[in-house]
Amino acid sequence: MTTSRDKSTVPAGDEASCSSEVVSLPAARAGAPQPSAPPELDYNGRKHRRAMDDATLWEMARRIPAALFQTARLAWQVDRPMALTIVVCQLLSGLGTAVMLGAVAEALPQLMVADPRQGLTHAWPALTVAVLAMATGATMWILADWATRRLNPKIASAADLQLVDLHMRAELAAYDAEGFGDRSQAAEIGALRAVDLADDAKTLTNGFIQLASAAAVLTTLHPLLLVVLLLSVVPRGLGGVIAARVDYRVHDQTISARNVRGMMRWWLTTAELADELRANTMRGYLHFWYRSMCDRVETREVAGARPYLRITLLAASLGGLFTLGMWASLAGLVLAGAMTTAIAGTAVVASQTAGRALNSIIRYSTVMFHHGLYLSDYYEFIDEVRAMTTARGTAQAKAPQQIRMEGASYTYPSKDTAAVQPITLTLNRGEVVALVGENGAGKSTLIRMLTGLTVPTDGTVRWDDTDLAGADAESVWRHVGLVPQKNGHWPLAARENITLGQPREHGDERIWDAAERVGMTKALRDLPDRLETLLARSVWGGHELSGGQWQRLACARAMYRQPAVLVLDEPTSEMDARGEHQMFRELRDMAPDRITVVVTHRLDNVRMADRVIVLDQGRIREQGSFDELVAIEGSLLGELYALAQDR
Repeated sequence: MTTSRDKSTVPAGDEASCSSEVVSLPAARAGAPQPSAPPELDYNGRKHRRAMDDATLWEMARRIPAALFQTARLAWQVDRPMALTIVVCQLLSGLGTAVMLGAVAEALPQLMVADPRQGLTHAWPALTVAVLAMATGATMWILADWATRRLNPKIASAADLQLVDLHMRAELAAYDAEGFGDRSQAAEIGALRAVDLADDAKTLTNGFIQLASAAAVLTTLHPLLLVVLLLSVVPRGLGGVIAARVDYRVHDQTISARNVRGMMRWWLTTAELADELRANTMRGYLHFWYRSMCDRVETREVAGARPYLRITLLAASLGGLFTLGMWASLAGLVLAGAMTTAIAGTAVVASQTAGRALNSIIRYSTVMFHHGLYLSDYYEFIDEVRAMTTARGTAQAKAPQQIRMEGASYTYPSKDTAAVQPITLTLNRGEVVALVGENGAGKSTLIRMLTGLTVPTDGTVRWDDTDLAGADAESVWRHVGLVPQKNGHWPLAARENITLGQPREHGDERIWDAAERVGMTKALRDLPDRLETLLARSVWGGHELSGGQWQRLACARAMYRQPAVLVLDEPTSEMDARGEHQMFRELRDMAPDRITVVVTHRLDNVRMADRVIVLDQGRIREQGSFDELVAIEGSLLGELYALAQDR
């Protein structure tokens, strides 16, 4: 992403673009300088930047069938009956158009006789067929639309679920791969577009079918009529392509500003930052910033209206001229005796049908072209993540009595230096081990290896005799309870925030036991609906916990599992002194039944550990009891503890 600073500020009088309220900004007071405008943002690394401008007609023609095929494949996978219904209805709709035009061609000569009553008497069978064909075509369109409305949400859900599921099953190393986030976002756009896929594809294919039906009827009536049809629709088609490019150019020029504005809007309206925004008097500048982005988008969209109007007028004018030429050609053919008046009238009706069909083709070809770009991203990413899902082996891991690391190290993708250097270490059941080290020492990476979240790039990690690299990952994680630094504030009921999918064989007794261990019993009983209370303040009827309470709840979640391996990474960083004391007392009481690993920067809490392991730049620098290590001259633990005492 590149940025360039705007030299100008928003002109006076433009305030109403995002809000009708004229705001007096603090920085705009007499004598105070105007705040500088937000930088221009240009995500020139976007994969599909200027895709429409750079695409040739051949490129568009090549991608559109591919997008239609991908849409058909998704539709067939999620609901075959509805997919077949759409196809059959589309074909019957096109057939209805062809029959209607043929019946009109048959009826017109009968209607042009001298005696209108006699003409109507002879024409009514053909007119009846035309009306029935029109009704059939309209009915088929309605049925196709009904099937599409049933199919669209299923396609969108299937695409989204597959993407989310693969994210959850991917090895953690996938998230560390360079560009993974960008590719994931591009795939997410493809999944979001899936909600309109079936409808857009239906409209596009219907346009082709209607155009083909009109062309087939005209060719049957007189070969020259196909040329006449092209004369009437080609200018509108070319105008539509050029206008689509203008629309996309405006879209491309504003996408960065719209994306960033959308992100900022959330920050400006969320309760999470309301205190900071007000107390630090940020409203004035942030309103100015947001208004500047609105003006930027609005200005470019308004500027795009002029060339769009010019192109549309030119295309309409050429289309009108060609339509006059078509009528003149038809009149010439009639006067020359090469065509009857009835056929000429049919040609006019068919050209109008073809014109409407072509408008749909141009519009939805552009849409499907973009769908095709992002669907390609979606499928490429799906294939990439599917190849990186956790599939290590079939060995079933059991609750370990011992964890042994033998020369285990881990190097993140695209990194030259290992985050954890080769380590040989043994942890035993009943032992509480504290991991200590400065930021970046490798503590979190070591935890990932101990719990099988990642397998070492070199060396082995064994639970008893089971090498985790060859074990079924789910069988390993069934025995793990993890409280990470950033724990989930899940928008679920309090009960589910503790059980989180685990079986409730013992009713609520085990839930309340876990809550009691972490000091959350009173807080949960005080909730409006106790365990049934939704913990999401942003949802009506929801309730919010404090930071420390969320942390206690995360610890309760781990304890409810009664795991064989309990790992807590800074578990008390937001707790008060009473809660912290209770938590570490519980850890000691629970220790005999499991292997317990605690990461903490609060070194007074390290005293309760049986063993302290001090990491430094990915290596074990020292290990032993707290008192032993602090007493050693030059020990890193002693240095860190002394610094903590001097605060």
